[in-house]
Amino acid sequence: MQVTELTQPKWYKLRLGPGSDLFQGLRDFFEQQKLERAFILSSIGSLEKIICNYPITCTTMPPPVKSKTIEKFLEVNGITGEMWRENNQVRVHLHGSVTHEGETLFGGGMADGAKVLVQVEMVVMGLLEQ
Repeated sequence: MQVTELTQPKWYKLRLGPGSDLFQGLRDFFEQQKLERAFILSSIGSLEKIICNYPITCTTMPPPVKSKTIEKFLEVNGITGEMWRENNQVRVHLHGSVTHEGETLFGGGMADGAKVLVQVEMVVMGLLEQ
């Protein structure tokens, strides 16, 4: 088990509007706020495009992954994840689930390329650069 104490967090409510690139919006937010690490704790809203990653077998570690692009009107059930700086770039790691027409559920790891339909609102906890 690994336990890390998080000291002096800052809390943010982030809203991205129609047509926004979800991943780029998060990277821009991370840079503007001068964060060292951030955690997406809660999300609601709608997307018009999502790219889901999911393992195709678990016989090897890490498992091989397949991607599926979904372009429909999608309601966000939840997106959580983490952002950090690695090799001078902001890394965004998200997992989420969305529904189409209230009945078809899609989910998994999310890849860069998600696009906001109306808006996405997120609660983010950030740790400032030291």
